[in-house]
Amino acid sequence: MSQDHVAVEIRDAFDSSYVASPGLEDRVISAIPWERPSESASSMPRLAGPVAAAIALLAVGILLAPTLLSKLNLQFPGITAPEAPAYSLAAVSGDSVFVVQRGGITARNRQPGNVLLQSRDEGRSWSDRLHFPGVYDGMQMFGSDGFIWTIDMTMRGCDGAGRNCTGPSDAVTAYRTADGGSTWVALPVTTFPVEDVFFLDATHGWADSGGPTSGLGAEVLYETTDGGTSWSRVGALPHASPMGYVYGVGNYRVTFSRLTDVSLLGWYVGATQLFMTADKGASWRALTLTVPAAVAGWTSTPSQPSFTRQEGVLPIAYHDPKGPDNATANHIYLYVSHDGGATWGDPRSAPAGFAPFGDDLSISILDSRHIWLTSLSLSGGDNVQAGPAVARSSDGGLTWTVAKPAPRILQMSFADPTHGYALDVTGIYNVNGILSTSDGGTTWQRVAVPIFPAG
Repeated sequence: MSQDHVAVEIRDAFDSSYVASPGLEDRVISAIPWERPSESASSMPRLAGPVAAAIALLAVGILLAPTLLSKLNLQFPGITAPEAPAYSLAAVSGDSVFVVQRGGITARNRQPGNVLLQSRDEGRSWSDRLHFPGVYDGMQMFGSDGFIWTIDMTMRGCDGAGRNCTGPSDAVTAYRTADGGSTWVALPVTTFPVEDVFFLDATHGWADSGGPTSGLGAEVLYETTDGGTSWSRVGALPHASPMGYVYGVGNYRVTFSRLTDVSLLGWYVGATQLFMTADKGASWRALTLTVPAAVAGWTSTPSQPSFTRQEGVLPIAYHDPKGPDNATANHIYLYVSHDGGATWGDPRSAPAGFAPFGDDLSISILDSRHIWLTSLSLSGGDNVQAGPAVARSSDGGLTWTVAKPAPRILQMSFADPTHGYALDVTGIYNVNGILSTSDGGTTWQRVAVPIFPAG
C-alpha cells in the first residue's frame, strides 16, 4: 500500500463514523516519517520526528483502532467503539449556526459523505442544506453570502489489493450561498492541489496550494477576486514548516486583514514564527513582536491572528526549551491590534488558573474586547482531563473570568457576548458533539443534532 493510499485511508477513517478530534488525523499523517525533504523545523516543534510518529501511531491504536485498523485490514482484538457521525462546528452567523455532519464513505464515490446542517432557533430544529463529498475543509459566512469547501482525496485506479493507485488530486470544490445558507451552488473545481482556503469577504479569497509530493514548507499562494470562480497564482509562501494540518476548525495557515486605507496585510503561520506580507503575498517577512521578559529565550508557537474589522487579537504560546516537554507548561500571551495588524500592543498574559493550556488552543474572538480561550492537549504525556476550563475576557485580555470544570472543548464561536456554540469531545472514545451557552461560556448544554442520511 503506497504512502498516499495509507494517508487517504487514515483521513477516511477519521472522517467516517467515528472521530477522536477534528484535525488529529492530519497530525497523525504529518507525524508519520514519510520520505520528505529535510526541514529546519518540525510541524510539532516540541517533539522530535520519531517521537512524534510513535505518539501519533499510539494515538491511532488507542483512540481509533476500531475504525482505522479495520479500514487498513488490520485487527486489534478487544476494542469496540460506538457508531456515530463526526461533527464540525462550521459557522455562526446572525441567527444561524451551521454544523457539518461528517459521515461514512458513500458507495457511489468512495469519498466521505458530508451533510451541511443549519439551525435558526439555537439548535432546537435543523435543516439539511447541502450534501457534498470529499474531506470537509472549512466554511465562512459574510451576512447572506458564504462559502463552504471540500478537498478531493480520492485514490483512483487502485487494483483489488489497493496497489497501483493514482494519488488524490487534492483539488478543492467550493460551494457558495447568497441567501444565508438556504441554497448552495458549486463553484469550478481548482486545477491545483489545495491545503487551506481563506476568504476575507464575499469576493476576495486565497488558497494555500501544496500536496504530498511538494513536501512541507513548499506551498504556493493563489488568489481569487471573483468569489472563487477563478484563481490566479500569486507566488511562493515562506519556506517554513507550517503548523499542523487542521481541517474545518477555523485554523487557517494564510489569512488577510484590511487596513483603514483598504490595503491588505497577509499572515502565514509557521511552526515557530508568524510571517506577514504587505504586498498581497509577493514577499513575506517574519513578524517582530515584543517578547515578555518572563519568557525571554523561550520557543514561540504562534496562532493565526483573528480580526473583526480593524480589531485584531494574536495569541502566542511560549515554551521553555529546558522545561517539561508537555503542552501544559506553555505560557500564553495575547497581542492586540486596533489598526488591522499594522501595529500590535504590549503582550497580555492569559489568566492564572487557566489549565491545562495544551497544544490545541481554541480562541474565539467576537471583537477586540470579547475573547474566549480554552484548550486541549494532543501530545503524549499531557493530561487532557486535568481540569479543562474556559477563560473569557470582556476588556481585551486585561482581566479574565475562568469557568471550570468545563467540557473538553475543541472549538468555540460566539454570536454575541452571551450566546455561543462549541464542539467538544466526551467519553472514553472521544466522541464529539455540539454544545451551546447563553451565559458567555460559564455553563454549556448539549445540543441534540439529529442524524441525517448522507447518501
